[in-house]
Amino acid sequence: MSDWFGGKTVLVPVDFSDESIKAVDEALTMVDSASQVHVLHVAADLDITTPGVVWETISEDTQRSNVQKSFSKTFADSKYEGVVYHVLFGDAGHQIVEQANAINADVIVMPTHGRTGVRRILLGSTAERVLRLAHIPVLMLRH
Repeated sequence: MSDWFGGKTVLVPVDFSDESIKAVDEALTMVDSASQVHVLHVAADLDITTPGVVWETISEDTQRSNVQKSFSKTFADSKYEGVVYHVLFGDAGHQIVEQANAINADVIVMPTHGRTGVRRILLGSTAERVLRLAHIPVLMLRH
């Protein structure tokens, strides 16, 4: 499969579920170099009425820092050396597509279901939204 993706930029959205980590592993088998794989976590926007926000103990910066620590811990193995990591905030479906455009990704690789366990007839709601909005190929991995 690396013949198809050699030299291509691949975006892999992760929610830190086993399925999304497997999607990163799968993407690594498709490319010539780990630096072609971009991993994205989209965190929910902070609600201004959340106590941590009101008391200024939680901010986008602290959230971003926590996600970056999770990246470091989850992707500590040497096979992930060179992978590029991103953290964004907002609606996951829209942010995934916007990030794909921003990095000129050639393909988005993602599992059909994440950690929520909320299942639609075929796909999770984020996967469905990405399929609808993306202007590049989306490879859906069924686990």
